[in-house]
Amino acid sequence: MSVDEILNLVDVERIYRHVFKLEGARHPIATPEKLNEAADYIHSQFEEYGLAVNDQEFKVEGFDATFRNVEGLISEGDGPELLIVGHYDTVADCPGADDNASAVAIMLEAARVLSQAKIVHDVRFVSFTLEEMNPANVLRLRMTAQDLGLMDARNRYTSVHAQKLMKQLLELQRKSYSDGKNPSEALAEARSQLESQMSESEAKYAREMEEMLKGITLVSWPGKSFDMGSAFWVDEAVRAKRQVLGVICYDTVGYTSEKQHSQTFPKGIDPNVFQTYNVKDATVGNFLAVIGDVNSGKLIQSFCGQCKLDLVGLPFACLQVPLQYEAIAQVMFDLLRSDHAPFWRAGIPAIFLTDTGDFRYPYYHTQADTIDKLDFDFITKVCKATVATAIHLTHKA
Repeated sequence: MSVDEILNLVDVERIYRHVFKLEGARHPIATPEKLNEAADYIHSQFEEYGLAVNDQEFKVEGFDATFRNVEGLISEGDGPELLIVGHYDTVADCPGADDNASAVAIMLEAARVLSQAKIVHDVRFVSFTLEEMNPANVLRLRMTAQDLGLMDARNRYTSVHAQKLMKQLLELQRKSYSDGKNPSEALAEARSQLESQMSESEAKYAREMEEMLKGITLVSWPGKSFDMGSAFWVDEAVRAKRQVLGVICYDTVGYTSEKQHSQTFPKGIDPNVFQTYNVKDATVGNFLAVIGDVNSGKLIQSFCGQCKLDLVGLPFACLQVPLQYEAIAQVMFDLLRSDHAPFWRAGIPAIFLTDTGDFRYPYYHTQADTIDKLDFDFITKVCKATVATAIHLTHKA
């Protein structure tokens, strides 16, 4: 089959059905059954496509449950593997259509098409769990907040004052990250600015958050606070000396907007540093962001090249940061907010593909993150670019 024939196999209706099936909160505390149903669905799809399937199970200290990353492998060789990955969990009370059913749908359709085409080898698809949080930490904080009377049993703040104050606290903490402060230090600085407005219970709750974050740095947080599943996968791969050609990681890849100023950028990042294709105005959110670190040049070049194919035509804004993980963590924390971060930390080439989440998507981490918000023509182009990239990098002669 030619590349064009293979790309024509990508089916927008199948992509839609995957998001339709997965939509709904997939959360380890609020809806653990839905989290497991999502994993079962991904597993069943990989089996249907004839992939070698594996559930990589792991535990989280302080939490009584077993979690699993779901893997499907196309393998007819012994070379290093290309990974195509995205997480399947959500935050609480969020249907997670864009974050991150859109990514899982692309991954599943790419797996179907590439397994049917039979011209690639050593491509591993992995859907990670617990990207959004460490459930043990979340449960600990919720119990503390409830004991202090700040939250009810439905995890709602019991007063406007507490709701507004905690939102301010986290916003100030996030701003401190750009100064290179560690999470606990950043939170302590934020608390000091707001303490005069805090009740005794609110101050106690903030100090409990600080205590929980002690020992976590901007470099070490993947696998401790977030990215639990991907960090576990990377740690196991490093121990086993598994060879990874590169990683294509998606997170929130389904929303576009044609409105002026619909696209914003993290603090300290100038939109003019991006290399673009078919992007007339970087403040209009109708393109895919492609982010790589200093090790990921070959992946970026391949993926962006496939975006320009006639059958793809995917507008993108691309940035290869000329830094290693540790330096990025200190100066561009927002570029690490997904499952590519543990790979960068391990020196493994990886690209992060995203519609930029809360820098574009007004429904990010809300109950309005639903299927009707998504641009399925755009998602289909991302899937085609992924399929073409996998062929370009792993096609067997």
